[in-house]
Amino acid sequence: MAATPEFQHLKVSRVNDVVIVEIISKDLASPAAARELGNELALISAQDWAKQLLLNFKRISYLSSTGFAVLFRLVSEFTKKGGQLKISNLEHSIRLGAEIVGLDKVADIYDTEAAALAAFKQA
Repeated sequence: MAATPEFQHLKVSRVNDVVIVEIISKDLASPAAARELGNELALISAQDWAKQLLLNFKRISYLSSTGFAVLFRLVSEFTKKGGQLKISNLEHSIRLGAEIVGLDKVADIYDTEAAALAAFKQA
């Protein structure tokens, strides 16, 4: 994996071919923070080494509607170019919001990072 810039909202690691993107900001309530998150996610998803992305939300307690829009855009653009994306560790209220807006229809959502990693292996 090539060197990545310092991110304000993300921590990036890798397990085999899967790029794990941990969202480290606890609260993405403001539209500005959600847009910053989107910009950082776009930088990672544009990399040649990022064919399989796992977004881990274990530290997130709130996601705004702008945050959900950012995720929809990322999923749409990333899967169009042939990438695989999975989401894990959504707090209950965020997962409920994801289901209400239909995010679970366009991206696989898992309770744990381990379950999402296992799903990549099966794909």
